[in-house]
Amino acid sequence: FTGGQLDRLARKVRDGMGLVMIGGWESFTGPNREYTATVLKDVLPVIMQETDDRVNCPQPCLIEKHREHPILENLPFAETPPGIGGFNRVQAKRDGVVLLSSRRFSVRVAAGEFAFQAAAAADPLLVVGSYGKGRTAAFASDVAPHWVGGLVDWGDGRVCAQGPGAGAIEVGNWYARFFANILRWAGGMI
Repeated sequence: FTGGQLDRLARKVRDGMGLVMIGGWESFTGPNREYTATVLKDVLPVIMQETDDRVNCPQPCLIEKHREHPILENLPFAETPPGIGGFNRVQAKRDGVVLLSSRRFSVRVAAGEFAFQAAAAADPLLVVGSYGKGRTAAFASDVAPHWVGGLVDWGDGRVCAQGPGAGAIEVGNWYARFFANILRWAGGMI
């Protein structure tokens, strides 16, 4: 995006349009300070890092639910938390609301038994807020390879979709509902 495009986007959000930013390898700060020094630093409900914010998780990283919210309604994050393979490290702003966080685990095997140790602190994963009249959300992981991990298959059923000119994809039904809810919430539909 050009600076002018991001400025127009910020004005539209201030005037009532919703904005959802999804994480990934070149999102938020990334390796090249992708959006750190743009107007998005004011619009988003998170503080982006000054240096590379990418966290790869070679061992389990599970999603933790912190509170009830329309985005999370009827989704079993507390009962069957999905895993992700990485995230962008962000910090919630004072008025940002952390709905989900990512908690890493280290795993060791001793005498054929797995021993899981949770990290002392979790990182914000889904933070919501507002900018002017618009709703904002920051989801600090991918929705597709390579960080999405088990989240893409999260559900008790499958959903298949195909866009014009694209191949069909199949994902977990809770995954599909979760991202639909984020978009519906940001758009003021729930």
